[in-house]
Amino acid sequence: MLDIERSWNKIAHLYHKRYFIKSDTIHYGPLCPGEDKLCLLGDVSGLRAIDLGCGAGQNAIALAKSGAVVTAVDFSSNQLAEAKSLAQDENVKIEFFNSDVTDLSFLADDTFDIAISACTMAFVNDIKTAFLEAYRILKPGGMFALSVMHPMQYILDGEKGNMHFCSSFPFNPRLLKWSWEFDGISVKFQNHLRSIAYYHNTLTNAGFEVKKLLEPKPTLKTPHLGFSREIMREYPYIARNLPVTLIFVAVKQSFHNRGKAHG
Repeated sequence: MLDIERSWNKIAHLYHKRYFIKSDTIHYGPLCPGEDKLCLLGDVSGLRAIDLGCGAGQNAIALAKSGAVVTAVDFSSNQLAEAKSLAQDENVKIEFFNSDVTDLSFLADDTFDIAISACTMAFVNDIKTAFLEAYRILKPGGMFALSVMHPMQYILDGEKGNMHFCSSFPFNPRLLKWSWEFDGISVKFQNHLRSIAYYHNTLTNAGFEVKKLLEPKPTLKTPHLGFSREIMREYPYIARNLPVTLIFVAVKQSFHNRGKAHG
């Protein structure tokens, strides 16, 4: 199995140099409106919030600027170094932890009002455990806002009148392997292609009640601007006509018999 943590450590600085992401509002992914447009979280002032897979910390910083008490977690030490530097530049206080999102044992049960995770879970091997951990650390009634790249982005390719399948539908989750090129450096990566049903059912089996599922219309009016421009340039027809980002808004139920995750 590829060491994805090592891959992110190799490109952390190069990624954030190439792909600009705003830190004044929460982003949910490329070509996707931000929290300033979607208004999914409401007023976070005074609430305890955690960013699961924080990357360079833009979302954690946006939460802190909005008045939340923020914790941020990422397994990449180099990503966290970028996040800490940016938080210092933005003059916000955030508690950072270097850990995988499947192991939040250093955090107490029923601690947070809000958990967010933007474009992280596709890189996580065991999302069942990750969702169970998110459930555990949230207070009853706490909200989990989760976004991933829409599976259709991995299935279809081509231009108008010449569409074709570049991958089969993930009736069962599949692992995709690829390389990312940065300034002459080629770094091996992998991510999990999962269906909407798989994400939904794994959330509900962890104990969450899914309140909203969004497939926003692609737009360049997004906090995640750098990557959005690249997708629009390289896949213009797909980017304009298919959702790029998938968002779940789920709530922790007070009592639930959590079962086996399935797709």
